[in-house]
Amino acid sequence: MNDPRWIALALALIVLVSSARLVWPARGAARRTTAQRLALCGLQLASATLLYLTLVPPRVPVAAGTLSVLTAGAGHVPWAAAPGETVLGLPEATGTTQRTAPDLATALRQNPGTQVLRIIGDGLVARDRDTVLPARVHLLQPPPPRGWVALQPPSVTAPGSVFAVQARAHGVAGGRAELLDPSGQVVDRRGLADDGGVQLQGVARASGRSVFSLRLLDAGRHTVDTLAVPLQTQDQAAPRVLILAGAPGPELKYLRRWAVDTGLQVHAQANAGGGVSLGDAPIALNAARLAATDVLILDERSLASLAAAQRAAIGQALREGLGVLVRSSGALGDGARQSLRSWGLAVGGNQAATPLRLPADPEAALLQARRGPPRAATTSTAAIASADDASRRAALPVLEQLALRSADSSALLHDATGQPVGAWRRVGRGRLALLPVTDSYRLVLAGREDRHAELWSSVLANVARPLPPDALARLETATPWQGERVAVCDLSAPAQVRAADGSSVALHIDPATATARCAGYWPRQAGWHQLQQGGHTQAFYVFDPAHAQPLYRQQVREASARRGVEGATGASAAARSVPGPRWPWLLAFVLSSGLLWWLERRRPRSTGTAP
Repeated sequence: MNDPRWIALALALIVLVSSARLVWPARGAARRTTAQRLALCGLQLASATLLYLTLVPPRVPVAAGTLSVLTAGAGHVPWAAAPGETVLGLPEATGTTQRTAPDLATALRQNPGTQVLRIIGDGLVARDRDTVLPARVHLLQPPPPRGWVALQPPSVTAPGSVFAVQARAHGVAGGRAELLDPSGQVVDRRGLADDGGVQLQGVARASGRSVFSLRLLDAGRHTVDTLAVPLQTQDQAAPRVLILAGAPGPELKYLRRWAVDTGLQVHAQANAGGGVSLGDAPIALNAARLAATDVLILDERSLASLAAAQRAAIGQALREGLGVLVRSSGALGDGARQSLRSWGLAVGGNQAATPLRLPADPEAALLQARRGPPRAATTSTAAIASADDASRRAALPVLEQLALRSADSSALLHDATGQPVGAWRRVGRGRLALLPVTDSYRLVLAGREDRHAELWSSVLANVARPLPPDALARLETATPWQGERVAVCDLSAPAQVRAADGSSVALHIDPATATARCAGYWPRQAGWHQLQQGGHTQAFYVFDPAHAQPLYRQQVREASARRGVEGATGASAAARSVPGPRWPWLLAFVLSSGLLWWLERRRPRSTGTAP
């Protein structure tokens, strides 16, 4: 109903009805002269026209102008205002003597003729990124900040699992990165790559929420920047593992022992020949059994001995989410290769055995910090502790691997030089993998059961059936910021967020988001927050911009660069016009309406006498 045509139509109908009332007055109404009627009709038409012009004032052309807005970091950008250019400072611009505006939208409304916008400084914060930009946008930014400029926090991790933290630094040549646990002990230390990237690892301990620290050191080992790394550890159901081997051997023995010690639900069988099966009770390899299994581990012999119906059942279960791992302890025959190819993993390479050297251990202090405090069972005597330490310091044996490769797949492991070992890929909802390591058991024999456990834990983490997803909400960013809007989507029930201080805020789903079911939340403080919907609680961490300035500035820079390009390509450079002032038309409407009211109320004198 804001269309000017509807307003004009409504006013025209009102004028017609009022004019008809004057032309054909009701019986008993005072009679007016023709001049009075014409005057009233003219004033009605004039009042309606003036009211329309008040509501929809004529548009007037405005001269094209340039508006420069100062943002955070503008003091580090060399610039000069051109003659006639308007300069405004946004709230983030500190130390400026220019007049300010509360946000970019207000600045553009105050300068309606702006066709060229200069953004000076790091760029636009989240508050201003949805503002419609002029036709031409120029972004003048200072040099990138020095410190951490990218961070990928770890996802939810199970207790005892290894988690990875990926980050990128800028402006620190020869720098190093350190990952510190909540107690302040360094658990991993790596040098920066040429592009500043680094990946550090730690071990999740007890279930709960914690905050690690990522420290950046320069070449002189001075601290440059420190970031909070939130970690959420949750207990998860133990994977159900089915191991089928064509023959008993040490690889199967120590694999089964590790799985049992870890708490996995293991069912293992080995064919001893002559119809004799060793291990757990025999089972039928059918669809029902595979549906109740998370990881199926085969060797090259058991794979080659599968019947056609069993291969078909495994292929179907694989597409439905089963994880299948083929460990090669010997030559991989043509039949086994054909089975892998039919399931979705084409294997190439020869059967030549090559030495495999695993990545070296971290420093002794880092290894001890990563393991955490010793268990009570290992502190009874000094001799036991000494033997345990000696075992941990034992040299890693050189293992054996087969030269088998697969294209279009991801690496299961990496050797000491960073070369891939093994391969895995997604097949439907499941995962199919090949591990060509023949003698991982030698790690246990050398006293390095910790590295044996780390190897198999990493392999099964890549292969196991994904857990059924919870009704989790989705945050639009991995690094929510204090004081900035966070979009929370995929809400399935009435939800509320509980902040670190215990205060709660109800979330209201925006109907415009349709099936995405998103709501906005403005965190007022940093730290852990809890999203509660129904009976489920989901935690997320809010970062403080004051304690992560380089990362925050870099995200603002990147978002502003993307937004500036979108504004420059999506806006029109046509001449602009804006609604003219309303007050002259309003004043004329009031005068015309007042005169009309006076004439309406003024009754003509009666010339006759009543009977």
